[in-house]
Amino acid sequence: MCGNPNTRLLSRLIIDFLLLLGVYCVALVVLPQQLVTTQRGFHCSDTSLRYPYRQPWLTKVHLTIAVVALPAAFLLVVELLRAAFVPQKEELKQRFVFVGTRIPSFISECYKIIGVYLFGLGLLLLLIRVTKYSTGRLRPYFFDVCQPSWGELGEPELRESCSSNSTRYIEQYSCTEFAASLELLSVVRHSFPSGFVSSTSYAMIFLIYYAQARLFAPWLRILRATLQLACAAIALFVCVERISTNQNHLSDVAAGLATGAALASFVAIFVAHLFKQVRVKRRQWPRNEQIYGYAGYYNRATYGY
Repeated sequence: MCGNPNTRLLSRLIIDFLLLLGVYCVALVVLPQQLVTTQRGFHCSDTSLRYPYRQPWLTKVHLTIAVVALPAAFLLVVELLRAAFVPQKEELKQRFVFVGTRIPSFISECYKIIGVYLFGLGLLLLLIRVTKYSTGRLRPYFFDVCQPSWGELGEPELRESCSSNSTRYIEQYSCTEFAASLELLSVVRHSFPSGFVSSTSYAMIFLIYYAQARLFAPWLRILRATLQLACAAIALFVCVERISTNQNHLSDVAAGLATGAALASFVAIFVAHLFKQVRVKRRQWPRNEQIYGYAGYYNRATYGY
């Protein structure tokens, strides 16, 4: 049964789907419920935590568009253009056969490149989630949103604030600002690294690598450079936005940019093999068909996995 090409291809699809589902379930569902944010202290004289809170320009909807919708559309359009305009002698035509249906190389290439991209994005979300909860770094607007106080919780007259302590390091405290939402208070200790910058830089740098590898024709050189500059501009815009709206420290943005760039480079070069050309061996039809009792019924597909 394992020698059946249909069974092998179906098994591969199921394994890939379960792997992606497991990574995203752990990153988005399991870890937020199981991890506990590190209680990090502060100095009252720390001016880096006294910035006012500003409403961010970018929301999770914008992040989803930049990280999921835009890369998916970019990859699909490029693969469509390659399938339509690249001559057959210059394009490696790799096809799959499933239940007697020949699957064109366009579909298989889109499946592989999008699957690898989503897998790398899931790993990045895991890394961001674990790092944020384990470091517990306070955001620049910490004092404005939290307004911390410490002392005897049941005795308001015994509680202290930063007005009477300027150099003391405070580790056990509670927030007294009741106007702030619970969601805002929950992320006030999740500054390092910047999740927006990490995710966006991963997506944009992966697209830069992808455009360099796929849009290789000389007449596409200007278009390729324009698209790559646009991707870099989007990543830079997100970095500027997180700093200007006091959402993250400069070091948080730098760490997020480095994390996204490093993971995107690893996935594009060593996992997706965008710059590696692999020769696909085609099976030769046996001269004596009597050797295999069922060899005359179908052509066995060649798999590049």
